[in-house]
Amino acid sequence: HADVPGVEAKDIDITLDNGVLTLKGQRTFDKQEETQNYRRVERVRGTFLRRFSLPDAVDAEKVAAKCKDGVLEVIVPKRESAQPRRIAIEG
Repeated sequence: HADVPGVEAKDIDITLDNGVLTLKGQRTFDKQEETQNYRRVERVRGTFLRRFSLPDAVDAEKVAAKCKDGVLEVIVPKRESAQPRRIAIEG
């Protein structure tokens, strides 16, 4: 999970290349507050980038992500392990 308040899913790019999962995005958040006596403006802007090395057991074809209420969830499933099998001997 990654907390990404104020960041929309369209502003996040997730890639998986050679066992490295990369999350990068752009944060743009403007908040204005006005009263009779003062005016306050907050701006949070900037890019973020995070990389994770994944183990070989990851099933790259089944990696998925969802973003809801400012929380990004990336699902990284393991590959099904190979089952032992009996090999017949010819001859």
